[in-house]
Amino acid sequence: MQGNGAGQDQDSELSCRNGAQNGESSSTGEAHSNGLESVTNNGNTVNNNNNGVSAAPESNNSNGTADAKKKKRLSQCEEDVIRLIGQHLHDLGLNQTVDLLMQESGCRLEHPSATKFRNHVMEGEWDKAESDLNELKALMHSPSAIVRMKFLLLQQKYLEYLEDGKVLEALQVLRSELTPLKYNTERIHILSGYLMCSHAEDLRAKAEWEGKGTESRTKLLDKLQTYLPPSVMLPPRRLQTLLKQAVELQRERCLYHNTKLDSGLDSVSLLLDHACSRYQLTLNILHNHLCIQSSSCVFLIALN
Repeated sequence: MQGNGAGQDQDSELSCRNGAQNGESSSTGEAHSNGLESVTNNGNTVNNNNNGVSAAPESNNSNGTADAKKKKRLSQCEEDVIRLIGQHLHDLGLNQTVDLLMQESGCRLEHPSATKFRNHVMEGEWDKAESDLNELKALMHSPSAIVRMKFLLLQQKYLEYLEDGKVLEALQVLRSELTPLKYNTERIHILSGYLMCSHAEDLRAKAEWEGKGTESRTKLLDKLQTYLPPSVMLPPRRLQTLLKQAVELQRERCLYHNTKLDSGLDSVSLLLDHACSRYQLTLNILHNHLCIQSSSCVFLIALN
């Protein structure tokens, strides 16, 4: 009997090795969900309940659970938060992190047409950016805003031509593209006066413009974004705006608020609610009182 038991153990060990080489997972005495154990005999899997059916692997259950988690549908609020975080990370230059976040969450930071439009604006490809407006028009709640957006694009194009010394090209934009829009005629008259600027520095000073480059194009994009629905492209720095509003509301509700602490988000911690203590308020009042007394003494001494 002992010899037969040893032979079965050797057969079981050989079956495990063969199963591992074939990419299968098997073991003697493996526990299953039905509470029974399976043993191997000459490489064939047999259950102790003698029904001849092997138990399903546990890995299938775990994979099913993982797939269920991946397929979980996010709420609208959760999608909005992910997009806000993605925009903030993008502004910080963490683009690879943004791509991974969007891929894993299944969200989209902005509409593909909006992304293409953004790239063309930042690269100064004005004809392509103007063409992108035709795609964005169908996504906008107010198609009439396309005229205002086109005006802003052409204004930047005109100023950059002037800065580069391309006066004829700038004049062509003014006459053939800006004027036919019949929008903001007063501004067009001001733009035409920039033709008299003798050099680039004079143009930037009179137009109160940063000049050709990333800074002016970023400001232009911020203006253009205000005309697009948030579902297409988020307003600029939206997460910072919301945080600033939250901090300002907490300050308004603070009974002992110290106004000297009002210096933007960098002066507070976002990890805790804002609250000034009565002790801080008392110290501030005493400090101001002493400063007034000191100033009065200095003034009296100066008079004497």
